[in-house]
Amino acid sequence: MLLTYISCKLSHPQFDCLGNLMNMATRQGLRACMFIGSAREKRLGDRVSKFMISQMKKTGWTVDVVDAAEADLPVLKKPIFFYDKSEEVPEVLGSILDKIKVADAFVIVTCEYNHCLPPGLLNLIDHFAPSAYSKRPSGIVCYSPGMFGGIRAAMQARCLLSEINTVSIPNIFAIPKVNNCLDSDGNPTDDHMISGAQKHLVELEWYARALKVARDADNDKQ
Repeated sequence: MLLTYISCKLSHPQFDCLGNLMNMATRQGLRACMFIGSAREKRLGDRVSKFMISQMKKTGWTVDVVDAAEADLPVLKKPIFFYDKSEEVPEVLGSILDKIKVADAFVIVTCEYNHCLPPGLLNLIDHFAPSAYSKRPSGIVCYSPGMFGGIRAAMQARCLLSEINTVSIPNIFAIPKVNNCLDSDGNPTDDHMISGAQKHLVELEWYARALKVARDADNDKQ
């Protein structure tokens, strides 16, 4: 594993501090910020988010949710970084930023509207500067009632996420015919859903822990 490899490399005395950080990172739990991109009525994203939150909690993740429908942000006119010190930041933006800041990783739950990312997701993400997301990995969970599972939106999400400094992990968890795979409470109808989610989460954790070590090391130098 990468963590074992890095731990060995950090055995030199000059890296004692980093070695300690690595040991801490392997013990501590991780926190994720999940973005639910669809704000449309009768959305299937609720099934997907419930399922993913359940799977993540089973493996020790703490999950904060940012929901496009619940946030109900206006079309972007004034991102949070446009507010100066004399202005009061809207409570909803401040609350979302707090969730972003403490995240070790991001999970993007996205559908596909007209072969594109849903506008609610873009509107959410664009209210915050790229620096808010920086140096944390992201995982893409895409879905659709059709046979392609929202993969075209996922490809667009990859480009977006890399530009805001949260590069997506290689594994994309695509869920085709989602209405047949998950019931309304997010319970899977077959074991393939569980194995697919776990494969995705194992990879996300791998990147999250490695980058957490690097961030902690950067903070130590300051």
